[in-house]
Amino acid sequence: MALNFSVVPFSALRLPGGRRLWASISRSSLRGAVAALDATAELLPAVRMVRRRHLPGNMSAGLLGAEMATWWAISPSLLPRPWWVTAADTAVCQALGHATATAVHQLLRRAVATGPVPGFALAHGLLAGITVVCIAVNARRQNQQAALMGMHNRGAVEMAGGIAAGTLGYGALLLLGELSQAGTDRIRDLCMRLLPPWVRWLSWPIAIGMITGCVLILGDRVVLRRMLGNAARNAARLNQMVFPGTTQPREPERSGSPWSLERWGAVGAQGRAVLSGGPRRADIARVTGLSDARVHEPIRIFVGKVPGRSLEEQIRLIIAEVHRTGALRRDTIVITTSTGTGWITDWSTAAVEFLTGGNCATISLQYSYLPSALSWYRDNDAPISAARELIDALNTEIARRCADDTARPRLYLSGESLGAYGTAGAYGEVGELLNHGDGVLLSGTPRFSSEMRALVRGRDTGSPERLPLIDGGRRIRFVAHPGHLDCDYRGRPYEKHWQRPRMIIAAHASDPVVWWDTELFYRCPDWLREPGSRGVAAPDAQRLDVFPRLRWIPFVTGWQIALDLLVSVDVPGGHGHNYHGEFFDYWAALLGRREGVPAVLTPGLRTRGEQWIRENSVKR
Repeated sequence: MALNFSVVPFSALRLPGGRRLWASISRSSLRGAVAALDATAELLPAVRMVRRRHLPGNMSAGLLGAEMATWWAISPSLLPRPWWVTAADTAVCQALGHATATAVHQLLRRAVATGPVPGFALAHGLLAGITVVCIAVNARRQNQQAALMGMHNRGAVEMAGGIAAGTLGYGALLLLGELSQAGTDRIRDLCMRLLPPWVRWLSWPIAIGMITGCVLILGDRVVLRRMLGNAARNAARLNQMVFPGTTQPREPERSGSPWSLERWGAVGAQGRAVLSGGPRRADIARVTGLSDARVHEPIRIFVGKVPGRSLEEQIRLIIAEVHRTGALRRDTIVITTSTGTGWITDWSTAAVEFLTGGNCATISLQYSYLPSALSWYRDNDAPISAARELIDALNTEIARRCADDTARPRLYLSGESLGAYGTAGAYGEVGELLNHGDGVLLSGTPRFSSEMRALVRGRDTGSPERLPLIDGGRRIRFVAHPGHLDCDYRGRPYEKHWQRPRMIIAAHASDPVVWWDTELFYRCPDWLREPGSRGVAAPDAQRLDVFPRLRWIPFVTGWQIALDLLVSVDVPGGHGHNYHGEFFDYWAALLGRREGVPAVLTPGLRTRGEQWIRENSVKR
């Protein structure tokens, strides 16, 4: 170690010329400060070095543990990492490795009366060499993983920078741990002096409880509540924004227009983006090549969340908008459950509008203005209630107004991310959705959806958790990309014919929103044990977008994939939590070939449609 810190009593400090600093200042005025500084010195054993230039015995085992934890911290997870994710991963894993190794060393010392770790310098040198090799190997793996997603290489330099920053963070965590330990010791000593002899054994529990309670109270009242409050205020402010390029629609077929019953200022920022964006009739004709006579102006209905407006009032307003726009006379109606802020994906909505020639209506509402994670934390039933109430209201209205089945519009249900969570849980069982619509498309459903997990647990015997088979694919098919629409996880055609109504559940192999849950910290999931479950079905559609040798490590894997959540949308479309061009294939499979669906999905149509969406989507 190159460091040579030494903490000395404050009273020994001298000024230039040899005069004692203590003698130059009034002792009575600084007696309290001296005591405080000397006490502080006792609280910093983590950085106190002795003149022999070696670490205290209780530190060597921890440093070796931190060194070994670094090897696991930089191993691949679902997504390539920027340097700051590597830093956060390294800091926490090194701190955990330090704590684990220190605990093991203390237990061994008590059991066999050993001293400090023998040969620390040699062991540290060997481990440092292994660490260098691990950095080089995992930097190459990181580049391979980035190449699978069409991203630029991260490189060893960025990884090394992240490790260096993470090591500094580990040092800060170590210092906090030492301060906590010193505080616990002082409270214990105080209890030993104050408590009667027969209850002094309670000193340690009391000390630990007091320190833990202080940390929890501080974290809850000062950190967590303040963060949540700030996030809610920021979300409310963002909900009033008008994104650049967003303008009030002039088409009567859209909510928020001058003809609409819903005010433009009431739909929220994400609602304004939905209603302002998307292809118009002329765009659909140009992209699809259909004649003007076969193209309609697509209908978009969106109702925002404003203070004092209940969910029932929102739904009544939506029904009024349905009648005003003539949505029930369209061949296709899509109910899309939004995410927490009211966001719905342009890719899904525009794909339906291109494929139907605009002969469709998209309907959604805003049940919250908070980001999805905060919205779910505050009220995890809100998206479920919004989806269920809206679906029931539309079905009731369709049954009342369209007695003739030939004139009845086809009703489809969809949702992405928290919206998929809401739709999946609307009726308790995911499969029950097929009794309320003519097709269902869910993408990026969070793993905390209990209904989705129940569906996966009931999969056909032998099928993997990554791409489960449900009744041989008769109505429900899980897909990681369009190749799975016709072939299962083995690359073979499905055993049963795909019947209607049908459901598509899209889940990228690299989407941490789909695969992360708290059980990852202590239990290896099936999707990490199953051979070949990360692969793709059909040979002509093979796409493997995660590193093929992912391994489960207690705590580390859960922490790594939790960090992947922060960068889940910072990857190209078709990977991570970005579901983009594949929506054309999914909706084509749901809509099918029938009257009212004039556009046939061809490579040219898909290319032109994707290009239009990329160039014209509202930036939000």
